[in-house]
Amino acid sequence: MNGYNPVVDDGMPRFTLAQANALLPKIISLTEQTVADLHEARDRMESEELFNEEDARQSYEVQVGLTLERWAKNVRRLGAYPKGYFTVDFKSAMTDTLFCWTLGEKEIRHTHKISENFKLRRAIAHPEAYAFSFSLN
Repeated sequence: MNGYNPVVDDGMPRFTLAQANALLPKIISLTEQTVADLHEARDRMESEELFNEEDARQSYEVQVGLTLERWAKNVRRLGAYPKGYFTVDFKSAMTDTLFCWTLGEKEIRHTHKISENFKLRRAIAHPEAYAFSFSLN
C-alpha cells in the first residue's frame, strides 16, 4: 500500500475526530465488501483447483492483488490512508497525529504519531481534544 511522507504536504485532507468518524461508515462498507470479494475469489479458486491447480492459484493471486489495490485506491479517494490489510489512518488537525481505525472497530478510538505504526497506537482518552476544527486544507 502506498505510504505517505509527513514532511511533504500530500494534499490529503485533515479531519476532526467527528469528521473522520462520519466518514467511517463508507470505509467500513468498502472494507466489508472487499473482504466478501476476497472470500468469493478464494471459493472460486478452490472449485477451479479441481481442474487446474496452478492456473487456479495464479488467477486467485492476481484477483487478490487487484481487489486489495482497488480497496486502497478507494480509501485514498475518500481522503484517508490505507495501511496494511484493512487498517486506515486519517490526518488529524494536529500536524503530527493520525487517527487510526482497523476492521472490526465501529468507530475511531485510537491515534498515533505520524512517526509511529499501528503497534504503538493509543486509545483516545479525551475525544473532545480532537473536536476542534480550523482550516488547514
